[in-house]
Amino acid sequence: QPLSSLRHSNPQVAFARFPHPLGLSDTMRCTAAVVFTVAASAMEKNPIRRVVSLMQNMQKKIEAEAERDDALFAKFQCYCDKNSALTSESIKTGKAKIEQLESDIPEEQAQRTQTITELQQHKDDRAGANQAIEDGTSQRKKENKAFEEEAADIKANTAAIDQAVQAISKGMTGFLQTAQAKTVLAVLDKVDVMEDDKAAVKAFFQSGSSADLPASGEIVGILKTMSDEMNKRLDEITHNEQESLSNFNGLVAAKNKEIRAAQDAIEEKTERAGQLAVHITVLKNDLEETKSTLEEDEGYSAELAKNCETKAKEYDEI
Repeated sequence: QPLSSLRHSNPQVAFARFPHPLGLSDTMRCTAAVVFTVAASAMEKNPIRRVVSLMQNMQKKIEAEAERDDALFAKFQCYCDKNSALTSESIKTGKAKIEQLESDIPEEQAQRTQTITELQQHKDDRAGANQAIEDGTSQRKKENKAFEEEAADIKANTAAIDQAVQAISKGMTGFLQTAQAKTVLAVLDKVDVMEDDKAAVKAFFQSGSSADLPASGEIVGILKTMSDEMNKRLDEITHNEQESLSNFNGLVAAKNKEIRAAQDAIEEKTERAGQLAVHITVLKNDLEETKSTLEEDEGYSAELAKNCETKAKEYDEI
């Protein structure tokens, strides 16, 4: 019979299948009473033969009863030995399982804690990369705005200087009263030229005359130098703008790569943390069930041992 069904059955019911060993002496007394009653009646007809015959029949019945009781007790002893062994093995297995579960649960809890910590780190990494792109984008806009403004200013100034050079070279005195001429004067304070040259240009423009060709030629030379310097500055800031844009694009590409890696890790760690949470719950339930089963097995084992010992003593006393 399976251990599970035996464990949940009443051992008293199981033992009820085996007759009480003392039942043998009760049978003998009853048989003997009948024999002597019949013998007393039979002795009137053939006392000796009938008594002997009755005694022989009684002995056969007693021997048959004894053999039957021995066979039943042997089955009972086998029942005790078999179920005791099965229960002992079940208890041993249960204790080993409990020990393993009590080791596995804290280990998996530690793994889940570590996974959650790593998950948060990946989230922080993703947020940091996004913030770096946002900060970089803001800085790039500022740099580009400054470049566009300075480049536009340089282009406007060089255009005014070029017009002044052409007008002065052609002897156009009317140019000195134009807005472009005023622009050239304003540019003088922004470019890196010698103070004497600045003074000469200012004096020329303020005199209102371009008839003096040697003076005009000198002014044209100074203005061309100013234009060249401003074009160099334009080339410089254009190069810087291109380099800054390239660096920004590289930053964005690198940070987007970090974001994708962080996102993949977040999805993986989120799934892993969930799996561990479910498995920990399963292990805890398994631990409680195993403890409950062990308690039942130990109770059944104790009751089985007690009843088997009691029946064995009763049998030995016959």
